[in-house]
Amino acid sequence: MFDRLKKIHGMGKRERLLLQISIILHNCGKFISLEDVSECAFNIIMATEIIGLSHAEREMIAYTVKFNTSRFLSYEELSVSTALTKSQYMAVAKMTAILRMVNALDRTHQQKCKNVTVTLREHELKVTVASQADLSLEIGTFQEKAEFFEEIFHVHPVFKQRKQI
Repeated sequence: MFDRLKKIHGMGKRERLLLQISIILHNCGKFISLEDVSECAFNIIMATEIIGLSHAEREMIAYTVKFNTSRFLSYEELSVSTALTKSQYMAVAKMTAILRMVNALDRTHQQKCKNVTVTLREHELKVTVASQADLSLEIGTFQEKAEFFEEIFHVHPVFKQRKQI
Protein backbone atom coordinates (compact mmCIF):
# COMPACT_ATOMS: atom_id res chain seq x y z
CA MET A 1 0.00 0.00 0.00
CA PHE A 2 2.84 2.36 0.86
CA ASP A 3 4.44 1.80 -2.53
CA ARG A 4 1.17 2.26 -4.46
CA LEU A 5 0.52 5.56 -2.69
CA LYS A 6 4.04 6.89 -3.19
CA LYS A 7 3.06 9.62 -5.64
CA ILE A 8 0.47 11.09 -3.25
CA HIS A 9 2.09 10.63 0.18
CA GLY A 10 5.55 11.96 -0.72
CA MET A 11 7.35 9.86 1.88
CA GLY A 12 10.65 8.11 1.25
CA LYS A 13 12.56 4.97 2.18
CA ARG A 14 13.14 6.08 5.76
CA GLU A 15 9.43 6.58 6.44
CA ARG A 16 8.77 3.20 4.80
CA LEU A 17 11.17 1.64 7.32
CA LEU A 18 9.47 3.48 10.20
CA LEU A 19 6.10 2.20 8.99
CA GLN A 20 7.43 -1.36 8.75
CA ILE A 21 8.70 -1.14 12.33
CA SER A 22 5.32 0.30 13.41
CA ILE A 23 3.54 -2.64 11.81
CA ILE A 24 5.80 -5.11 13.60
CA LEU A 25 5.33 -3.39 16.98
CA HIS A 26 1.67 -2.36 16.71
CA ASN A 27 0.42 -4.99 19.17
CA CYS A 28 3.34 -4.99 21.63
CA GLY A 29 1.18 -3.24 24.26
CA LYS A 30 -0.91 -6.41 24.64
CA PHE A 31 1.95 -7.93 26.62
CA ILE A 32 1.22 -5.39 29.38
CA SER A 33 -2.51 -4.76 29.17
CA LEU A 34 -5.40 -5.78 26.93
CA GLU A 35 -7.38 -2.75 28.08
CA ASP A 36 -4.97 0.04 27.17
CA VAL A 37 -2.96 -1.49 24.34
CA SER A 38 -2.13 1.75 22.54
CA GLU A 39 -0.79 3.57 25.61
CA CYS A 40 1.20 0.53 26.75
CA ALA A 41 2.66 0.09 23.25
CA PHE A 42 3.61 3.78 23.20
CA ASN A 43 5.39 3.44 26.56
CA ILE A 44 7.22 0.25 25.54
CA ILE A 45 8.50 1.81 22.33
CA MET A 46 9.55 5.06 24.00
CA ALA A 47 11.35 3.18 26.78
CA THR A 48 13.29 0.99 24.36
CA GLU A 49 16.34 2.18 22.45
CA ILE A 50 16.21 0.90 18.88
CA ILE A 51 19.64 0.81 17.28
CA GLY A 52 19.83 2.96 14.16
CA LEU A 53 16.86 5.16 15.01
CA SER A 54 16.93 8.68 16.40
CA HIS A 55 14.77 9.66 19.34
CA ALA A 56 12.42 11.54 16.98
CA GLU A 57 12.06 8.51 14.71
CA ARG A 58 11.30 6.28 17.70
CA GLU A 59 8.72 8.82 18.81
CA MET A 60 7.17 8.83 15.32
CA ILE A 61 6.86 5.03 15.49
CA ALA A 62 5.40 5.19 19.01
CA TYR A 63 2.74 7.73 17.98
CA THR A 64 1.91 5.80 14.80
CA VAL A 65 1.33 2.68 16.91
CA LYS A 66 -0.61 4.62 19.55
CA PHE A 67 -2.90 6.30 17.02
CA ASN A 68 -3.60 3.00 15.29
CA THR A 69 -6.31 2.34 17.87
CA SER A 70 -6.69 5.61 19.77
CA ARG A 71 -7.98 9.03 18.75
CA PHE A 72 -5.63 10.92 16.46
CA LEU A 73 -4.63 14.20 18.09
CA SER A 74 -4.31 17.52 16.29
CA TYR A 75 -0.83 19.02 15.99
CA GLU A 76 -1.76 21.65 18.59
CA GLU A 77 -2.82 18.96 21.09
CA LEU A 78 0.24 16.83 20.43
CA SER A 79 2.79 19.66 20.43
CA VAL A 80 2.20 20.13 24.16
CA SER A 81 3.91 16.81 24.89
CA THR A 82 6.31 16.34 21.95
CA ALA A 83 9.02 18.11 20.01
CA LEU A 84 7.99 16.57 16.67
CA THR A 85 8.01 19.03 13.81
CA LYS A 86 4.97 19.62 11.62
CA SER A 87 6.50 17.55 8.82
CA GLN A 88 7.20 14.68 11.25
CA TYR A 89 3.62 15.00 12.52
CA MET A 90 2.31 14.77 8.95
CA ALA A 91 4.43 11.65 8.37
CA VAL A 92 2.89 10.14 11.53
CA ALA A 93 -0.59 10.96 10.20
CA LYS A 94 0.16 9.28 6.86
CA MET A 95 1.78 6.23 8.45
CA THR A 96 -1.14 5.92 10.88
CA ALA A 97 -3.67 6.02 8.04
CA ILE A 98 -1.80 3.28 6.18
CA LEU A 99 -1.32 1.17 9.32
CA ARG A 100 -5.03 1.38 10.14
CA MET A 101 -5.99 0.18 6.66
CA VAL A 102 -3.44 -2.64 6.51
CA ASN A 103 -4.32 -3.75 10.03
CA ALA A 104 -8.00 -3.87 9.06
CA LEU A 105 -7.19 -6.46 6.39
CA ASP A 106 -6.16 -8.91 9.13
CA ARG A 107 -8.60 -7.91 11.85
CA THR A 108 -9.19 -11.50 12.95
CA HIS A 109 -5.43 -12.31 12.89
CA GLN A 110 -6.22 -15.39 10.80
CA GLN A 111 -4.54 -14.16 7.60
CA LYS A 112 -7.70 -14.72 5.56
CA CYS A 113 -6.78 -12.12 2.93
CA LYS A 114 -4.53 -13.62 0.28
CA ASN A 115 -3.00 -12.08 -2.85
CA VAL A 116 -3.78 -8.49 -1.93
CA THR A 117 -3.56 -6.05 -4.84
CA VAL A 118 -3.74 -2.30 -4.43
CA THR A 119 -4.67 -0.05 -7.33
CA LEU A 120 -4.76 3.75 -7.24
CA ARG A 121 -6.96 5.47 -9.82
CA GLU A 122 -7.98 9.11 -9.67
CA HIS A 123 -9.42 9.53 -6.15
CA GLU A 124 -10.00 5.84 -5.41
CA LEU A 125 -7.77 3.23 -3.83
CA LYS A 126 -9.06 -0.22 -4.71
CA VAL A 127 -7.87 -2.99 -2.41
CA THR A 128 -8.67 -6.42 -3.85
CA VAL A 129 -8.14 -9.60 -1.84
CA ALA A 130 -8.54 -13.25 -2.75
CA SER A 131 -10.27 -15.30 -0.09
CA GLN A 132 -12.89 -18.00 0.36
CA ALA A 133 -13.34 -17.02 4.01
CA ASP A 134 -16.03 -14.82 5.51
CA LEU A 135 -14.46 -11.35 5.57
CA SER A 136 -17.33 -9.55 7.30
CA LEU A 137 -15.18 -8.34 10.20
CA GLU A 138 -12.36 -7.24 7.89
CA ILE A 139 -14.78 -5.40 5.58
CA GLY A 140 -16.47 -3.64 8.51
CA THR A 141 -13.14 -2.61 10.05
CA PHE A 142 -11.82 -1.50 6.65
CA GLN A 143 -14.86 0.75 6.14
CA GLU A 144 -14.51 2.13 9.66
CA LYS A 145 -10.85 3.06 9.06
CA ALA A 146 -11.52 4.43 5.56
CA GLU A 147 -12.78 7.80 6.84
CA PHE A 148 -9.46 8.74 8.46
CA PHE A 149 -7.54 7.45 5.43
CA GLU A 150 -9.66 9.59 3.11
CA GLU A 151 -9.21 12.61 5.37
CA ILE A 152 -5.42 12.27 5.21
CA PHE A 153 -4.93 11.32 1.54
CA HIS A 154 -8.12 12.61 -0.13
CA VAL A 155 -8.48 9.17 -1.69
CA HIS A 156 -11.49 6.91 -1.12
CA PRO A 157 -10.50 3.31 -0.23
CA VAL A 158 -12.68 0.54 -1.67
CA PHE A 159 -12.56 -3.10 -0.56
CA LYS A 160 -13.16 -5.86 -3.12
CA GLN A 161 -13.17 -9.59 -2.48
CA ARG A 162 -12.35 -12.15 -5.16
CA LYS A 163 -13.37 -15.67 -4.31
CA GLN A 164 -10.45 -18.08 -4.54
CA ILE A 165 -10.96 -21.25 -6.51
